[in-house]
Amino acid sequence: MELPKMHRDLITKMLLEKVDVADEQELSRQAIRHPEVLNEYRFMQHIWNEAARLQLFEQIDAHADWKRISDKLDISVNPNYRKIPIASYFLRVAALVVLTFGLSYGFYRLVLNHEQPETSAGFITYQAQQKLQHFVLPDGSSVNLNVGSDLTLRDDFGKNSREVILEGEALFKVLRDPSRPFRVYTGESVIEVTGTEFAVCEVNGMIQVSVLSGTVMFSSTDSVAQKISLKANQSGYLHTNNDIHVEDRIPANTLSWKTGHLSFDQTPIDSAITDIARHFHRNLSFDVVLQEKITAEFQDQPLHEILKELELVAGLKFDTTGTALIVRK
Repeated sequence: MELPKMHRDLITKMLLEKVDVADEQELSRQAIRHPEVLNEYRFMQHIWNEAARLQLFEQIDAHADWKRISDKLDISVNPNYRKIPIASYFLRVAALVVLTFGLSYGFYRLVLNHEQPETSAGFITYQAQQKLQHFVLPDGSSVNLNVGSDLTLRDDFGKNSREVILEGEALFKVLRDPSRPFRVYTGESVIEVTGTEFAVCEVNGMIQVSVLSGTVMFSSTDSVAQKISLKANQSGYLHTNNDIHVEDRIPANTLSWKTGHLSFDQTPIDSAITDIARHFHRNLSFDVVLQEKITAEFQDQPLHEILKELELVAGLKFDTTGTALIVRK
């Protein structure tokens, strides 16, 4: 739910305990006229209580978080308002993150960054730690998670809304329900659908959404009103500067993590190796400039076999120490 700015500002002041009598009266009036305001405030309080129970404030960098929040907030706060104790401040930072940056940052702080079982009060987290995982969500939609990916949702998911937080990479198949749009929050992006199949991943801070069927609405968390429509066989890219561009294709190896298939057709070899490194979750670096192109296909082959072929074809050498993949001549 996206509250109007006036309502968000009032809730923010309440959470900061920087309100005067006029603010409290206004919040009461708005809560009567707009029950969703009161519901959202109660939800913020619930997150606060969970943060206290899990002692998450001990993990928060207060100065860094407050700077990020204050840069985003556009509200005027009377400097004479009373200040709150530092322990409470930590928890308010966590709740403010939810208000200011949308659900994604809030869940990251309060759920995703905390080691916990699959269920925690108010939330469910699906994880793919060591291998690919397939899950059926409470509404009947399904998701495939790549290794190292998490999907988090409220435990009442599907009753009135369908919102999830993705950290990592996933393939969604969403059951159609126009009355309850399905929203995915990942990084700085919001993906909204009513029923479709699409893949989402984050690469070097850029969010890529590739649509296999149906239609997807794609936007940044800073400009939710400016949605871009993506159709089947299109890909959208949200860059770090919040610009979105669309391509009328799905890159060949977008789903290699699920299919096990890597395909290259006169592909610049540096781009091919980039896809290979991503496929095998390796940290890539080049100690050489490459200009060759490659045509090849690999199906469910281990990394050492693929690199051996590249060594023979392109005369390259590779260092695969730890999680690294270093390319040399």
